[in-house]
Amino acid sequence: MKPRVIALIAVLALVLAACTGDVTTTTAAAEEEATTTAAPAEATTTAAPAEATTSAAPAEGALSEYGESTDADPALVEKALGPVSDVPDIVLASIARAEQELDQATIDKALECWAAVECETGTGGEVIMGYADGGGLNVWRQVTRMEAILQALTYDEIGTMVFRDAQWSTDPAVPIGDINYMVERGVTFIIGYPDWGLALGDAIKAAEAAGIPYVPYSAGWVGLPGQDGALVPGTDYLSIVGEDLCALGESFSQVINDGVGEGSIGVLGGTPGNALSLGWQQCHIPSLAETIEVVNPPADENSTTGDTYWANDIAAEVVGGMLSTNPDIAGFSYEYADGLATALADVEIDTMTLAIRTDEQTLFCDWVERDNPNYRIWYSAGGNFQSRTAVTAQMMNIAGAEIPAEIVVPHVMREVTAADCNPDRVTPTVSNTSLVPDDVLALMYPAG
Repeated sequence: MKPRVIALIAVLALVLAACTGDVTTTTAAAEEEATTTAAPAEATTTAAPAEATTSAAPAEGALSEYGESTDADPALVEKALGPVSDVPDIVLASIARAEQELDQATIDKALECWAAVECETGTGGEVIMGYADGGGLNVWRQVTRMEAILQALTYDEIGTMVFRDAQWSTDPAVPIGDINYMVERGVTFIIGYPDWGLALGDAIKAAEAAGIPYVPYSAGWVGLPGQDGALVPGTDYLSIVGEDLCALGESFSQVINDGVGEGSIGVLGGTPGNALSLGWQQCHIPSLAETIEVVNPPADENSTTGDTYWANDIAAEVVGGMLSTNPDIAGFSYEYADGLATALADVEIDTMTLAIRTDEQTLFCDWVERDNPNYRIWYSAGGNFQSRTAVTAQMMNIAGAEIPAEIVVPHVMREVTAADCNPDRVTPTVSNTSLVPDDVLALMYPAG
C-alpha cells in the first residue's frame, strides 16, 4: 500500500470519529473479515474459568439447561435478520435476551461502559468480558459494541468489561497488543472483530492456550478456510459468528444478474485482502452471468478488489475512478451501504442495481428522494446484533455447553422500499436492523 494512502487512512479515521460521535478512547486495528465456504465442523469447546448460570428471562427451549431461552420474539428476529428460516438456537437465545425492558439504571450503566476502557457492572460477578475490536471509529462499530454491552448486562455473572479498539491502525502490532493485554489482564473470554486476520493468529492462539476463549462476530475469520496459516474455528479458537459469506456472495450475484442482466458493474470491498470482502467476492464474481462484466476484477482469486477500507471518502474516490473510465456502470456490489451513499451522492443515476449487506438508511433515503423506478437496491442486514451472539456463546461455553465451530447467521436479500427510510431515525447512519433500543441510541448520538 502506498505511503500516501496510509496517511490518508489515518486522517480519515480521525474524520470518521468526529463525524460519527465516537466517544471511546481505547486502542486496537482496522477493517472487517470473513466467509464460510465449508459446512460447519463439529466444535471442540475451550474451557473458561468460572462456572456460570445465566440470569435473564426464565430459560426455556432447547438451551434451557444452560440458562438460555430460545423463545425469541419473532418480530425481533425479523428485525435483525429479515424473513429467514432455520435460525440456530444460539442465535435465538441471543435475540431473546434483547427483548428485555431496560430501566434507567441499566441504560446509565450501558452508556458508562460504552464510553470506558474498563467498567464494573455492579453485580460482583467473577466473569470478565474482553472486547477487542480492530476498528472502533465509526457508527457501525460503536453500535455493535453497545449491542455486546447490553447483552453482557443480562448476565449477573459478568462483573467487569474491558475494551480495546485499534482505531483502524495500519500496524498489526496494535491489535496484537490489545489481545495480549487482555491475556495479561486476565479476562475470562474475548470477543471482537479481527480486522488484521492472519496477523492476529499467534496472539489468539496464545489467549486460547491461556484458557481464554476467543469468538469473533460478523464472520471475522482469522484466515479463510484453506488459506495458508488460517486458524480453524472449533480448534484454534472457540467459534465464529456470521453469515455464510459464500452464500451471501452468490445472493449478490442473483441480484446483479436479475437487475443488470447485461452490462458492467463495479465490485467494492473493505481493507485489502480482508476475509469478509474476500469471502463473498470469491463466490460472487464467478457466479455472475457471462453477460456481466466486472470493470475492476481482482488480481487473482486470493485478492480483494475495490478496496475502500470502509471509509466513505475512499469509497467515493474508488467509485468516482470507476465511473470516470466506465460511465455506463449499471450496478455495484458492496457490503457497506453508507459508503455507497457517499460515493453516489453526486452521481446522476439513470439505471442501476445495488447489492449490499448493511442497511444504513443514508443510502435508502437518498434512493427515496431520487424517485427513480430504474434504480433498485437489495440489502441483507446490518449484523450489529452478532456481537450479542458472541457473548451468549461464550457464556454458554462457561456453563458447559458444546459450542458449534461455526454459528451460521442466516441471511436473505430484501429490496429497499420507501418504508426503509425513516426520517425520524435517531441517526441515519445506524442500521435499522440494530437491536439497540432507540432511547439508548438517542443518548449515544444526541445530535442525531
